[in-house]
Amino acid sequence: MTHLLDIFRVETSGVLWVESAATMEDAKARVQELAVRSPAEYLLLDHHTGNKLVVKADGGDRTDR
Repeated sequence: MTHLLDIFRVETSGVLWVESAATMEDAKARVQELAVRSPAEYLLLDHHTGNKLVVKADGGDRTDR
C-alpha cells in the first residue's frame, strides 16, 4: 500500500515529519491520538492532490491549497 499523506508537527523552528498515512481519515484520526500526548498544530500533506490541511490540537482545521 502506498502512503499518500504525510503528517508533520508544526514547531517554532519549522515542521517535523512524524509519519505517513494511507487516507485523510486515517491521518486525522492519528493526529487526534498524537495530540493527546503532544498538543500542537499538525500539518497533513496530500501528495496526490498537493493539498495541505492544518489540524489544531483543539480539533479545528483549515485547508491550504
